[in-house]
Amino acid sequence: MIELKDATLTLGGRQLLSNMSMMAQGGQMTCIVGGQGSGKTALLEVLLGFVPLDSGLVSVDGELLTELSAATFRRRMAYVPQRREEHLSTFVPRTDDLEMIWHTGSTASWEPRPVVLPAVTLQGRDIVLADDPPLTMLGQLRTLANEGRTVVVATEHEEYLNLSDKTIQLKD
Repeated sequence: MIELKDATLTLGGRQLLSNMSMMAQGGQMTCIVGGQGSGKTALLEVLLGFVPLDSGLVSVDGELLTELSAATFRRRMAYVPQRREEHLSTFVPRTDDLEMIWHTGSTASWEPRPVVLPAVTLQGRDIVLADDPPLTMLGQLRTLANEGRTVVVATEHEEYLNLSDKTIQLKD
């Protein structure tokens, strides 16, 4: 379970979150929705412990996520990053902190390639955070939630929203 409580976040002079609270529980797929620039990716980066909140807290299974504890919690997480060239060049977490799964179909030769069976990698993690994952992962992510994992998906795909247990709307 991941909980965000009374979270406020300002990036680039723009307030993305204002006293936001949410809980994503094991056994559920939680979808975060909002338009481009609404803060979906930033929220996932907060949950990963890479972006600090202005105020509020993040906890994992009731334990506070801090700068010191973030690396330990990330070892329990898998992250499916959004495939945007500018995002990849600025946000590349250390691989010892968490397992990263990359989208298939990438043409850049320098970009990390997915494991042949990414389901094996994802299944070894309690928490899966996915930023605009391809529709081909929908069944896999839904299955992981059904197996008791905490699955959080930032998306605008209607198909994900239709199969989610909980939807959190961010303001544009």
